[in-house]
Amino acid sequence: MSATIDPGAAGTAPVLFDETRYLTDDYAPRRMSSFTRDDDDWPRIEALKPDIDSVTLDVLEWALEAAIDEGEAAVERTAVSTIVREQHDYRASLNTVDCNSVTRVSWAATADPIRNYYALDEIHEGDVFLYNDIHESSGTIGHLPDFCVVVPIFSDGRLIGFSQLFGHCNDVGGKVSGSWPLTATTVFEEGIQVPPIKFYSRGARNEEAWKIILRNSRYPDDLRGDIDAFVGAARIIQRRVEELCQRYGTDVVEAGFYRIIDRCREIVREEALPHIPDGEYVGEDFLETDGIDLDTPVKIKLTVRKDAEKLIVDFTGTDAQTPGPVNWVMDGRHYSKWLGGFVKAQVPGMIVNEGLTDVFKTYLPPRTVLSAEYPAAGADRMDCMLRMIGAYMAAMAKATGGQMVGDSQCIQLYGFYGQDLDGKDFLYREIFGAGSGARPFADGTDTVDLVPDSKNLPSEFIEQRFPVIVHRVGMFQDSGGPGAYRGGLGYLKDVEILVDGHFLTVSYRTIFSCFGVNGGLAGRSGGALINPGTPHEQRVLFKREAVPVKAGDIVRILTPGGGGWGDPLARLPEWVRMDVVRGLVSVDAARDDYGVVLNPNRDPNRLWEVDPAATQALRGERRAAREPLKMINRGAHAEQLIREGRIAVSDFDYPAAFDEAAYLAAATA
Repeated sequence: MSATIDPGAAGTAPVLFDETRYLTDDYAPRRMSSFTRDDDDWPRIEALKPDIDSVTLDVLEWALEAAIDEGEAAVERTAVSTIVREQHDYRASLNTVDCNSVTRVSWAATADPIRNYYALDEIHEGDVFLYNDIHESSGTIGHLPDFCVVVPIFSDGRLIGFSQLFGHCNDVGGKVSGSWPLTATTVFEEGIQVPPIKFYSRGARNEEAWKIILRNSRYPDDLRGDIDAFVGAARIIQRRVEELCQRYGTDVVEAGFYRIIDRCREIVREEALPHIPDGEYVGEDFLETDGIDLDTPVKIKLTVRKDAEKLIVDFTGTDAQTPGPVNWVMDGRHYSKWLGGFVKAQVPGMIVNEGLTDVFKTYLPPRTVLSAEYPAAGADRMDCMLRMIGAYMAAMAKATGGQMVGDSQCIQLYGFYGQDLDGKDFLYREIFGAGSGARPFADGTDTVDLVPDSKNLPSEFIEQRFPVIVHRVGMFQDSGGPGAYRGGLGYLKDVEILVDGHFLTVSYRTIFSCFGVNGGLAGRSGGALINPGTPHEQRVLFKREAVPVKAGDIVRILTPGGGGWGDPLARLPEWVRMDVVRGLVSVDAARDDYGVVLNPNRDPNRLWEVDPAATQALRGERRAAREPLKMINRGAHAEQLIREGRIAVSDFDYPAAFDEAAYLAAATA
């Protein structure tokens, strides 16, 4: 730890972490591209910032957020593919002219690549830019299916910012249908790479480039409709900003952009950081595989260094970039926004934008799985997205004495492809949710999707468009991690395919589990079963891009449960009974996981009854025989790998800090 100590006050002095170590070649640049404002307008804009009153600033901030909402709503109404229109896998944002995000975090894509490729005097009114090249995106695009549209915004004859919208398109070419190859070893196998281009020049579309892009997709109608929707939405945002300029004046609106960014920085430093104890905390999590080597997990390790001024996340110890496509081609600036969004838990309602990155700082060594370099494959970078959150949550659980949610794996993806009954190519694909981790005050949420505003596909919609029958959609019983508060349950979905074809699954927790926190146990793993309960049952583990299936086969998709929180033997027996009545927990799991003995009840209005004496005796036996509770419980598979020395973690110095008396007082209040 490199830190300086303020010797001023007696007693414990504050720790200040020194950032100079991160300015060496041992670390990649925190931001791949940056743009300094040195134009004639900047001194006037900067001087105007302090003069904007709070009411005007609020109006500007929420008018811009409303413009983002309107743009995203337009995509939902006009896009074509199910993954965009129905499942909301897209984001809009507004950037300043120097490519800093003003509106709520849009995960990644910004206008940085446009500024890299085009001088300011080459950007004109009516232009629309398009790109998806992960290695030429300045750390703003993670995989090729994410096409980004950028529209410059002009007012009073000058460029003041960019509206931007990116979304996950259905297919952009590459070696497999859907452009999500799980065994790719270079980006060339993953689809067409489009560096930043002028898709429209002064209002005229580049038809030659458009023909090339569409020719590379198996489903060009989907791609055409989605990108057209992105363009229309970005133009809506552009118009709304121009209207604000007409109302308040261009200088006021542009100064407001930067004051809104300043506001985010101030809120994070003054209101969010004090909730996190100063110090140094380590967290790890593991990808099951990189898609090529199925026997070797991929480690993500981070160290959180927190002082009164900032929070640093250092990814030293993370594994090198992999042969397989789990690499994330990003930079520290992006990861600051990705992880820093969790500060909203401390300050609900705040807008997280570029200002966060001045306080919540992320640094990466070069050429890790999170800072991969050309021509690394990256189609399956979503695995890293979620395991990074797991590592951060593990560190923060240690920092807060267990006051952190359990782990979760709330993005899954499955699908079928082939030719339908009319001989036409089809791709049915769905982004699916799973169980979220239990909280220090409540159970986790069942079947939640991490993608904001996402929805599961209705069975009626699926069956009308694709050669499948949905037989069952429900909860994956017993999947939630046992705890004083139970982890959320995953999905169970049975789908029959009516033609010969292939099943694909992007499932990240099939042998590992979502870890429990502060005495809570790990959730149950997911996966898939083909023809479950029959002599021909086949279990599908890991991520698979082309599992052959025959007409009439039924595939059961199982998504994992979230980790539990707190001692399962402290959970109120009545809560366990109600979980059994609702079918969320089985009678066997009530006994085995929670130590609750239930007896059948003849009263049809109360199917089960808790046996208090037997429950008390069983819980006493379990407490006497078990090992001490852990702060982080990673589940049976991870524990076995730890014992074998195949993975290493820093969890052992952190026993659970669960306070049963405080829990019972709160739970029975």
